[in-house]
Amino acid sequence: MHYKFGSLEGCGGTEHLYGNIFAHEIYPKWSRVAIGANEKQIPLMLEIAHNWQGPFGVLYVLVVSRLGHENGRYQIPTPCSFDELELFASTFQNYFEEDGRHHVWFKDVNSHNQLIYDNHDLIYSYGNDNDIVAFLKNKGFNEGLLKIPFPHEHKYNQEYDKSQEDIMGYFDWKKFPLQDNDD
Repeated sequence: MHYKFGSLEGCGGTEHLYGNIFAHEIYPKWSRVAIGANEKQIPLMLEIAHNWQGPFGVLYVLVVSRLGHENGRYQIPTPCSFDELELFASTFQNYFEEDGRHHVWFKDVNSHNQLIYDNHDLIYSYGNDNDIVAFLKNKGFNEGLLKIPFPHEHKYNQEYDKSQEDIMGYFDWKKFPLQDNDD
């Protein structure tokens, strides 16, 4: 089995699972809900986004390329419907969930709600925090401390090289440089 993110503590080289927990993080000017799902992160994100109005923006952030593509932020040129978002996310679900060379963002253009699935296998939800917390509790998630292990590893699985190639041709992406916090 492939995994995208692992712990190097102790014996090292093992998949890190967060335990289906979330943390409601409140800061002076913004807040978010951090989610550590053990599996099926993409269906979870789609279930959350399905309740949003749309249309949706998609940002694919390629941090490490095994194929020579330029690392960067790849944004779809025009917003898409939920059905288009679902098809894209479902098509690449295994790649997103089992390979650590990227992040993927979904954004509701009207409400500005966002979901970010990063290469540390965490989902960050921005907007409607109370609804997201209630939704997660209803799905059996518990509130807790989300801690990224150190040291850790990001797996770039050769089996997903074709998926990286396919994703680069999926949309007519607009490319932007990586930002400091992308890696």
